[in-house]
Amino acid sequence: MRGTYTIVISCNRSGNVRFGRLGCAKIVRGLYVYSGSGLGQGAMSIEGRIRRHSRACKTRRWHVDYLTSSRRCTVRAAIFMQSRRRLECDVNNMLVKKLKANPTLPHIGASDCKCGGHLMRVACFREKTLLKQIQAIYNEYRNPVYLTVPGRPK
Repeated sequence: MRGTYTIVISCNRSGNVRFGRLGCAKIVRGLYVYSGSGLGQGAMSIEGRIRRHSRACKTRRWHVDYLTSSRRCTVRAAIFMQSRRRLECDVNNMLVKKLKANPTLPHIGASDCKCGGHLMRVACFREKTLLKQIQAIYNEYRNPVYLTVPGRPK
């Protein structure tokens, strides 16, 4: 399947995380969202990207890998829609506006676009409320598919 996705990441402890050459960012306890596209096949499809983000053990290839491979953080859920077009920036901009979210560090996950960043902390949300808000954003495009990502494989 090809399209755009948003993952919800829960971080249970605060601390600094180095995001490769972009530098360090203070990650505080709470919920984070990251939007991306899976427009290829296999590992580059939506399913492949979500599976990768959910694994703790992986080579750190993308900025979000530095957070999702941290023991203090877990991918809790993913919402996605099918599309042959790259819509991650549009979805990201809607998340910024509707959730009043700000990038964790400038350009994280956005080195190939003009967005401020695709990894953002979302303050004052419960997980269920956050998922409903993200679904409402995706509903503006088409009917989303909600996928609960179980705990990481050991």
